[in-house]
Amino acid sequence: MTPTTAPTWRTVDVDGAAVRVMEAGTGDPLLFLHGWGLSPQTYAAGVTRLTSAGIKVIAPALPGFGGSDGPPLRGIDLPAYGHRIGRLLDVLDVGKPAFVVGHSFGGGVAIQLATDRPELVRSLTLINSVGGAPGQRTGLVGASWLRWMLGAVTELSPRAIARSTPSMVRDFVPNALRKPITMALTARLALTSDLSAQAATLVAIGLPVLFVWGDQDRLILPGALREIAGDLPAEVVHGKHGWLLSEPDEFATLLRNALVVHAMLERSRRGQAVVLPLGARLSDLLPVERRAAARRPAGPTVRRAE
Repeated sequence: MTPTTAPTWRTVDVDGAAVRVMEAGTGDPLLFLHGWGLSPQTYAAGVTRLTSAGIKVIAPALPGFGGSDGPPLRGIDLPAYGHRIGRLLDVLDVGKPAFVVGHSFGGGVAIQLATDRPELVRSLTLINSVGGAPGQRTGLVGASWLRWMLGAVTELSPRAIARSTPSMVRDFVPNALRKPITMALTARLALTSDLSAQAATLVAIGLPVLFVWGDQDRLILPGALREIAGDLPAEVVHGKHGWLLSEPDEFATLLRNALVVHAMLERSRRGQAVVLPLGARLSDLLPVERRAAARRPAGPTVRRAE
């Protein structure tokens, strides 16, 4: 196993727009899409651990965040974000479909990217993703979208705040100062996007999709996304919306195991042998470090995509 590789940064021109990109490692590409108001730097401690497993991490700052040029204010929607990220992969010429991982707002962009450019996406791992509750509150019940926007940071655990404050200040404050309207519009977008039909279609066509939810997350609730499951049931981990920031080792472990499971699903669909311990299921290969006592909270019966 190769050692963890330190990340490097560069600015990539995508159709005349500047996109800041954090990269690390060599091997199969993994595209990481960060949460609202932040940048890839906030997640670097966890996501760069994957480089030791032969993964090349590609983590762009989403349009309007982290120094990347934003879309026009009248064009702030998920298709615009998905298009910019898809074109970024075209420009980078990664050579093969990427494992795609998205947290929060980045999860919504990941679903849109897989819908619009399926040839670029090898699998989806969606952590506390937006997209499940159109026209209603997805968290902080009864709050306005402005209060939700301001509550994004307070939803982190004290440990996450203590550990992540330097990088969060480096990311969140400049984003808020430079692009306040973009911040507000994307916060509203996060609360109102309906991606459940798109996610169900992706599962139905055979794309490996894993949903991961935090059992103490009040900021983004699963909503309609909770009803979607394919070969893998949703994973419920113990933590708030930003648990992956305070637990980078466990975040990396979850991703590493998810990628193994997704690769095994690919082999199975190609008719190749998949060897598991007697009586084991693919979902048993996922980590248990932060798994909630109950795998799934009480809620609607799971609907498998047809």
